[in-house]
Parts: sequence; structure tokens; C-alpha cells
Amino acid sequence: MLEKARELLRIGKPVFIYDSESRESEADMVFFAGTVNTYSLTVSRKFAGGLTCYVTSMEVGSLLGLRYLEEIFHLLGYRELTRKRLSYGDPPNFSLWVNHVGVKTGIRDSDKAKTIRELDDVVKLITEEKKIQLAVRKFYSEFVTPGHLPILLGRSLNVRRGHTELSLALAELSGLRPSLIITEVLNDGDAATYSEVKKLAEKFSTVVIRGDEIISSLEKTGKLI
Repeated sequence: MLEKARELLRIGKPVFIYDSESRESEADMVFFAGTVNTYSLTVSRKFAGGLTCYVTSMEVGSLLGLRYLEEIFHLLGYRELTRKRLSYGDPPNFSLWVNHVGVKTGIRDSDKAKTIRELDDVVKLITEEKKIQLAVRKFYSEFVTPGHLPILLGRSLNVRRGHTELSLALAELSGLRPSLIITEVLNDGDAATYSEVKKLAEKFSTVVIRGDEIISSLEKTGKLI
């Protein structure tokens, strides 16, 4: 199942990651950002339905000067709001919400696809071409905040085992740069059940991978991060 998920992710197909019953009991639809187009966003919106986020690593975020919003809001005096946690207990991974300067409103599927592709180019400059200064210049000259696409910065899997971290781990196992989009899969009023997600995966001829499968594979390869 894991090998199939890796193959599908590499060729631009969606895969589903289910965290666990002991956490959110949710699945996210995941695309590798390097393959994202307008159709990817339309599928995510219509068939997953939750919030679409752009995911990259904390290391990439640090090179771009990004911080977690929780830290920023804490410094701005919103300590009473930032000190609380939701029931699953993890700190939020939200950083800036951005639009690319080349979009019209930022909310349309085509606009979000443009923003995602440009963010992926920034990450590619950093992780594959090692052109960090060029990546930083591109980011600060071509993006605006606040925008319609949230950037999530993954933490270590030893700290947090959410969809952000699990999708980055799957990218690592797939030989892909840390650049993805994730969207929670919802039904009418709640998170989609595991069986509902399985049926949706069948519709798209793809797979549902459990978080513990990803973590187990990383442990075997010595890449648990």
C-alpha cells in the first residue's frame, strides 16, 4: 500500500492519509505540489471539502524567515488565545497565509493553483538547486500576506504526528521535495469516516495510507524525523 501511495504521489494523483483513531480520526487528500494544477484544487474543494493548506518543512520555513503564527500572536499580546490547545493536544502548524501577486482574487481554484506552483518553485530553489538567496528574493517580491492559502510548517514526528508531518514523511519516502497540499476530507457536518474515505479513494483509483504505516516505514529506514 505504501509503495502504491508513493507511485501515485509522484505522478500527480491524490492519495489519502488517515492519522489515527487516537488523534483526529481524520483523513486528508494529499497532492505533491510540483504536480498541482487547477483540476487538483477543484478536486480537493469538491471531494475533500476541508481547508486546503500548503505544506513544507520547518527547515525551509526558517530559511525564508517564516515563523509559526502562534509565536507571532503570542508576541503581539494574544497569549490568552495562543496558550490553549484543541482536544488532540498538538500545537498548530500555521504560518503566513499568502497569495501570489499574479492572481486575481486568490480564492479561485486557478488562483490557488498559481500560488501553490510558485511556492513549490521557491522550495525547489532551496532544496534542489541550493539557491537560497534567490528563493528568499522570489518569496518576498512575489507573494503577499494576508492571503487565501495557509502555509503549514511541519514539526518533527517525534513532536507531532499530524497530517502535516505525515505528508512530509511520505514525500521524503517518495524522494520528493517537501512541498505538498493537504485538504481534510469532510462529510455533511463532520469528518468523513474511514469507510467513507476508502470509497472516495476507490472513486479516484487511489489508496488510503495510515499514519502508522508511514511512521513504521521511516523507523525501518532510520529516517524518522
